[in-house]
Amino acid sequence: MKLKAALVVTALLMSGSAVMAGTPGLTGVYHGQHLLTMRGCPSACLAGSELVLGKGIQNADWSWNFDEGWVLIRGTTLTVGFDYEFQSIGNQGEGDNRITADLIDNQDGTYTTYHGFQIYNPNVGNPRTDTSTTFEITEDPDNPNLIVITTVDNEPGGVPDGIPGTQIVGVFPMTVQPDFEGSARLEGSSSGGDGISDQLKEQLGLNPDADNADTDGDGLPDVDELGADPENPVDADADGVIDALEPGAAAQDPQLVAGVALLDGIPGRQVTGDALSGTTAEASVGEPWRFTSVATGYMSLATDPDGDSAIPDTTRGDAGLEYQYGFIRFDLQVSAVTSDPLTVRLTFQAPLPESSRLLLYAAQAIDGNERYQLMASDAYQRLDDHTLEIRLYDNGPWDLNPVAGVLTFGVAPVENTLGGHQESSGNGGGIGGAALALLALLAACRRRGAVP
Repeated sequence: MKLKAALVVTALLMSGSAVMAGTPGLTGVYHGQHLLTMRGCPSACLAGSELVLGKGIQNADWSWNFDEGWVLIRGTTLTVGFDYEFQSIGNQGEGDNRITADLIDNQDGTYTTYHGFQIYNPNVGNPRTDTSTTFEITEDPDNPNLIVITTVDNEPGGVPDGIPGTQIVGVFPMTVQPDFEGSARLEGSSSGGDGISDQLKEQLGLNPDADNADTDGDGLPDVDELGADPENPVDADADGVIDALEPGAAAQDPQLVAGVALLDGIPGRQVTGDALSGTTAEASVGEPWRFTSVATGYMSLATDPDGDSAIPDTTRGDAGLEYQYGFIRFDLQVSAVTSDPLTVRLTFQAPLPESSRLLLYAAQAIDGNERYQLMASDAYQRLDDHTLEIRLYDNGPWDLNPVAGVLTFGVAPVENTLGGHQESSGNGGGIGGAALALLALLAACRRRGAVP
């Protein structure tokens, strides 16, 4: 995938608007994660006038191939509830090719990618456009296998506006500037020096940093807790969380799952200080139940039973709700079938919203599709700033598995930033497009302190 020489010249001219300190001439293939901040300008874009419209709720994957000149960037959900997608020019190709874009080395420490960008907000028509983003990419002086990647303020006219990113004008409800920030590691590298590749560690949810070879912090190195076959790591209590992630006695207790990173993230690794995907949670139940699997992610649902639609379900809640915790889904089994309720206690490393702003969504099967529904406030209890208790029944309304003695449950804590939410509103609750856009803008203004 190579662009014409004219594009190279254009990139070189555009990148000359600022003095860069990146690393030119990078080679090899790198894999890592990023966090997106979406900024918007209600009028002219000048530093200090922009609004933060939303941030990615998880650290999403990206891959950089400097030898072949392409980058693959996966999207996620923004905190305001809408998905974004990074695409090829014209949204061409299938599978990963559709989200792979051309990459140009500007030979000054910056790299420009020409790509498509789309926001899946049906209320404004799921707008997309072709654009470009310029990155400063720097080798970490303490780790030659690691590169740090930030978005450059780079405008087509060559005059910076003081806001990271490149203006996209006339496509979205206001001028927007996507700002990607993250890092990536050289394919095949082992930063921990233990013979286990960084890529495998990340696939297992482990932290590959050389000074963090003990991800769960229990004093036992990851390499020892993984066992003889790292690609099939040890899970001594068969609760779905490998021993290298579960600290101490939790690794032997099937009624307790611990060290579970939110949003399918990696414990202890946050791209920015306000991302929750590097924080962890734990869940516990009493006899006769035990955990058999646990998963985290963001609130993404298929729009049809087969999940074939290219348009993701963006009806996760009303405007003014923030989804930064994602969901936790777990499977439980019971040793003896019982009609008694079970209580699941969830403890989050990150503080929960205060009671007046906390909403709890859970997945339900409706007409063959899973949908997130708002739980009544008497179905759970906020015990303190970090802990929830939820009461469930086998084959009850929140059990996704019809088999007796097996319970599957998925829950998503959500912060209500505006108030006035009605439990009957469910997934999207009838707010019109204009009102939705206005409320989203109001929420952004309140976060900046511009509205009392």
